[in-house]
Amino acid sequence: MSDTGQSDAYFGIDLGTTYSVVAYMDEYGRPAVVRNAASGKDTTPSVVYFEGPGNVVVGTQAKNVAMMYPDRVVERVKRSMGRELSWEFDGQSHTPESISALILKQLAQDASAETGREVRDVVITVPAYFGMLERDATRNAGRIAGLNVIGIVPEPVAAALQYDVTDDGKDRTVLVYDLGGGTFDTTVIRIAAKSIEVLCTDGDQELGGVDWDDRLTEYVLEEFISKAAPDDDPREDRQFIQDLRRQVEELKQNLSAANSRSFPIRFGAAVGMVEVTRETFERITRDLLESTLRYTDRTLDKLAAKLGVTDPARHIDDVLLVGGSSRMPAVRAALTEKYGWDPKLHDPDLAVAKGAAKFALSRAVWEWDGTRDNTSTPPTEEERREAVAALAQRTGVDADALARLAEKEITNVLPKAFGVRLVDTDDPTWQSDPERYSYIEHLVHADEKLPSGIRPLEAGTVVDGQTEVEIALFEQAGGEESRDLDANKQVDGGTSSITGLPHLPRNSAINIAMQVDSEGLLTVTAREPVSGRDLTINVRVSVMSEREVAEAQSAVSAIAVRA
Repeated sequence: MSDTGQSDAYFGIDLGTTYSVVAYMDEYGRPAVVRNAASGKDTTPSVVYFEGPGNVVVGTQAKNVAMMYPDRVVERVKRSMGRELSWEFDGQSHTPESISALILKQLAQDASAETGREVRDVVITVPAYFGMLERDATRNAGRIAGLNVIGIVPEPVAAALQYDVTDDGKDRTVLVYDLGGGTFDTTVIRIAAKSIEVLCTDGDQELGGVDWDDRLTEYVLEEFISKAAPDDDPREDRQFIQDLRRQVEELKQNLSAANSRSFPIRFGAAVGMVEVTRETFERITRDLLESTLRYTDRTLDKLAAKLGVTDPARHIDDVLLVGGSSRMPAVRAALTEKYGWDPKLHDPDLAVAKGAAKFALSRAVWEWDGTRDNTSTPPTEEERREAVAALAQRTGVDADALARLAEKEITNVLPKAFGVRLVDTDDPTWQSDPERYSYIEHLVHADEKLPSGIRPLEAGTVVDGQTEVEIALFEQAGGEESRDLDANKQVDGGTSSITGLPHLPRNSAINIAMQVDSEGLLTVTAREPVSGRDLTINVRVSVMSEREVAEAQSAVSAIAVRA
């Protein structure tokens, strides 16, 4: 139903690897999901089909032709966020950000059609382990789509907001197990009546439900070939594989409720009946499930270190299953068997988008009362009440519901470590190959609370008579922190030099300090105390420049998008 009487709206978007969802808060302060205009479903496949110059299709129809026209379809683009990749269609280059922007553009069109309001102010969710590079790429995707991205929120935080596990008034430590279509992460969150604090997280950008689909597709295909013995290799028939993938996705979903399923497969004159039991499915995908448990173990190890305990699993009060693939019975069984938990499954496909809608409205209150612009002077209770009342009038959302959202203080952690490049000069041969002896000294670490404090480091010059010092920033690249140069990626725009130094002796002090704010702005200072020469680097970790974002926005705005 259209809400044309409401002038302003704030939307939460779960931009998923395989499916995306958009939600908003209705006038009663409850999250409502926007249905896909073409399919009538709550979710939209995150698939883009470049039908022709200036025209793309997003969603179910694009998914249905993915195997027929693989050179004109992009899937699973979320796994490429933060990477310097590109696709060429009709003489135009597209990045992961611009492909994602096309998905967001379609979601915005659906939301506008259903609510009767302009879709502009949005919050977009990301996996908790996404680094600053991937988070900024997601923000840029929204900007390219013409949206005002008022916040990027980790998916488990959004899920925790939706589950609303603090109704009993007790503080809870919650582990969110998020197995989505293409990504996986586990996050531990401390939830109190008026706060949500992320404690630690871990995950894999290349692990998700599609990997279960791929494994099951290969098994079914092998079974069919062995039973029906077709004359030709069905793997060479794109339409056949496309249809089989669709059947297998449905089969996987059915096996969450049934112990076995049989279905006929036809390829040319060959016909075969293939039966798959849940036991078989769980056996052929057991290693994938065990991978999620290894990440869960790593998250618990981080929690143990943070809390100073030896049995972190016993310090978890609730376990929330998020993401459609967490419906698989094997997930719950494995978590119960290994850790003794009783996981809760509730609205796994939609919880993240609904929580993002709540977060969007709470962020709107923060911006409306001025706290975002003047963090050193928090608003008084009276100012907060006035801001809530004003926003309630602008949006039509119940003021009491707004007030409850505005009370929540959300604290995130740094997903990846940051550091500077140093050289190990203990080996006398280091000058023959400085790159080989370079390493990264991390000043701020993964799972540190944001904003971080100022982290100092005293480094030193490496040769006598040195007159210049280069400061180069790096971000942790993998899932685990390492000083190895190859395990870190250089931050674009994060390199500068102090020049004109007075022929300093070796090991002269260079004082470095680093901090990261809550929005991911990285600030590094370096000072040589004898001369007083210094530098400051302020950088938001990003793949794209402002010019590139503007150019992509212009290009995407000229493309017609339909479901």
